[in-house]
Amino acid sequence: MSLCSWRWGLLLLCWPIAGVADDVALRVTALPEAPASMAGHATGPADGQGGAVSRAWLRAPADRTAWYALRLAEDWHQAYRPLLAIRGNTRARATVYLPPDYRPHGDTVFDATLDPGFSHHAVVYLLPSDLRADQPIYVALGDPGQTQPIRVGITDVASYRVEDLRHVRVSTFLASVQLSMVLVILCFWLVLRDRMFLYFIVYVGAQVVYDMAVSGELYALPGAALLTPLGYHTGQSMAALAAGFSIWFILAFADLRHYTPRLAAWLGALRWPFLALAVVVWLPWLRPDAWLPNTVNLLLMVSTLVALASSWLAWRRGNRQAGFFLLSWVPLLALTMVRVVQLSAGLPWPAWLEYGFPGSMAWAAVIITVGLADRTLQVRHERDQATRMAQFDPLTGVFNRRAIMDRLRVAWQAATDGREPLAVLFLDIDHFKQINDSRGHSAGDACLVAVVEAIRAELGQSDRVGRYGGEEFLIMLRGDSARMAVRIAQRIIARASALRVPIGEHLIALTVSIGVAVRGAATPDVDSLVDRADTAQYRAKAEGRNRVVVWRGDAAVAAHVRMR
Repeated sequence: MSLCSWRWGLLLLCWPIAGVADDVALRVTALPEAPASMAGHATGPADGQGGAVSRAWLRAPADRTAWYALRLAEDWHQAYRPLLAIRGNTRARATVYLPPDYRPHGDTVFDATLDPGFSHHAVVYLLPSDLRADQPIYVALGDPGQTQPIRVGITDVASYRVEDLRHVRVSTFLASVQLSMVLVILCFWLVLRDRMFLYFIVYVGAQVVYDMAVSGELYALPGAALLTPLGYHTGQSMAALAAGFSIWFILAFADLRHYTPRLAAWLGALRWPFLALAVVVWLPWLRPDAWLPNTVNLLLMVSTLVALASSWLAWRRGNRQAGFFLLSWVPLLALTMVRVVQLSAGLPWPAWLEYGFPGSMAWAAVIITVGLADRTLQVRHERDQATRMAQFDPLTGVFNRRAIMDRLRVAWQAATDGREPLAVLFLDIDHFKQINDSRGHSAGDACLVAVVEAIRAELGQSDRVGRYGGEEFLIMLRGDSARMAVRIAQRIIARASALRVPIGEHLIALTVSIGVAVRGAATPDVDSLVDRADTAQYRAKAEGRNRVVVWRGDAAVAAHVRMR
């Protein structure tokens, strides 16, 4: 499935859960100034009233206070009480005057003292059950103001509770997905101590806090009263922090410095302004409210484009992790761009974007976690491959000298504890140098591989073979195999003698010489056991090759006649 298909599929999934309650028809009037008297005010100005709308989008300028009067298109006659909901107000100071007493209410989604019967998705006010069309509701919006409009609507309490419950379920699910991924990666970090995992934890954690701050759900948590005075600055700081650490993460995750060094350098330089802005938002004497949001939005657009370009090039150049990044972040980056444009242009915040944005964050967290697991698996595979290369002979596939000696020492210790028989065969290919000199090293390699296959055919599960050096092989026999060491050596010689290795148009016949040493009470250590087998092997060569010689006592004596 293409990246574009994933993005639109995600938006379509978010669309049905992003529905809102049907608001009743309202008449909205923009007032030139504050009403002269609100107590007992029944009608308000009639001029400037427009047509009835189901939902109102009110502007909150930063340089003055804007007044609005809201009226029902007709008197309220429904069974449930009406409810006023103000959504999308993250910065502007809003004061609401409700009938019949018109006392001012200045609640925000950041207040921990809101009615616990509702979420912090919106600031809600219960209205009189007998609300009439000629009773206005006054809303004052102003300093510090915000670019995006504020949505105001009136619906019945029952319908709003259904919508509010759906919102809580969706928000909780999306936040839980992200937090679950953070916990998974936290476990990875505690074990592996990889700094990249720490970058992921910080950026996704800050992202979750930002999303919950924007939706208001952060301030419904226990202890949220401590965050109330900070208002929307918490969300702004977390957004900048998440952006900075996300750059740190993608540089390490996709190894962009290796695949796209120039773009990676530009992207890496962009993380520092984000981290600085995460701190500047808390310095009121710099007046960050006036310039910081647009600055962050501009940086987000630039860093998004650089991250996409760099990851795309890295993916095209064979970087698997960059592909995971693109798959996970394209929906998030696309919605981030839409969100930045929406904020910069002062456009209304549609429901599909409100839910699609955290949904894309949850999607990104899941895919990146899979990518991290895949990267860990790759590292493990590379480690296993390096371990294998350090232990096995690359030509024949058997243990190298160090590895076979290590296993022989382990077997020696086991034999010491349990009195298990242990034997060593030292095998050398006869006249191997002549084969290399006359037929070439490729012919010699083919002969080595053929001899190894002949050896393996005679070994049991607990037996081991290793290339000791050049054309020499060390064979370890344990238990019953050790008791039959001489017989196994004979069978190996017989198999080797029957070999005919094809080299071009010629067939090369082979023979091998084997020295056998069986561990006895007088054998002091592993090295002595190997030396005795090696000495027996030299005796086999001296006696004419293609034979087995076993070490007995202080000398190597022929155990069997030459194998023909």
